[in-house]
Amino acid sequence: MNKQSFYSLAAVCKMLKIEPHTLRYWERQFEFHFKRNSAGRRIISREQLEKLKLIQHLLHREKMTIKGAKRKLAAMITRTEQLPDPKNTRQILLWLKRELISLRTALETGKDV
Repeated sequence: MNKQSFYSLAAVCKMLKIEPHTLRYWERQFEFHFKRNSAGRRIISREQLEKLKLIQHLLHREKMTIKGAKRKLAAMITRTEQLPDPKNTRQILLWLKRELISLRTALETGKDV
């Protein structure tokens, strides 16, 4: 994939193999704020593209609903904000232990993480 800073709506749709109306729907549902070029067409940043790929995975592969995908994304953002200091090995190991216990519990109970 080309490492551009921004992609057109058509290019993103082609990469994700989705229709433009689907992308516009996700834009509204997941509250994306795509920039627009001088012609008024949507342009999508690399970071937004990565988030769109994650949304596609959650909706199409994991078979989540829009509401479920929103919850999962919110939980992932919260977890990312709670990441330990990368210089503190003990803190990293304790965080990793909590994450693994959470995953084991979720697997045993059949719940979403």
